Amino acid sequence: MASTKTLAAPVVAWSLGHAAGHKDSGSMIALDEVERAPARPDSPVGIAVPADDPATGAHVRLVELPAGYAAPDRARTGGYRGVSLTGTWRHTFLETGESRELPPGFYVFQPGGEMHGDACVGDVNCVPMPSQSVAADFIPRR
Repeated sequence: MASTKTLAAPVVAWSLGHAAGHKDSGSMIALDEVERAPARPDSPVGIAVPADDPATGAHVRLVELPAGYAAPDRARTGGYRGVSLTGTWRHTFLETGESRELPPGFYVFQPGGEMHGDACVGDVNCVPMPSQSVAADFIPRR
């Protein structure tokens, strides 16, 4: 897993118009420059937020899943769009059973309110980049 200050990913520059401190101007951020923190205390998943605020509304996140990690099944109130940046991210639509391994460059649209699962398969950490137009939440599978 990466240090608490960087994501384990290749240097890729992003043009993010709403990165912290740059609300009215463009910005470019390399993945290894974005600070990250655990998703929750004791979680192996790292979260970095290069644009906006997931607690209040629309945002972009970088999620670092350790190689071999499977996230708990869950839903989110709002849908998200995500792109796989590193590793092989496996996304599963639990309602239909459709599952696919997504190497870098793949896109996912996950509708809000639908249960899904995510895992990082292989031996390289996965970094998907989801964006949402609403605040982030976590609805566990019951």
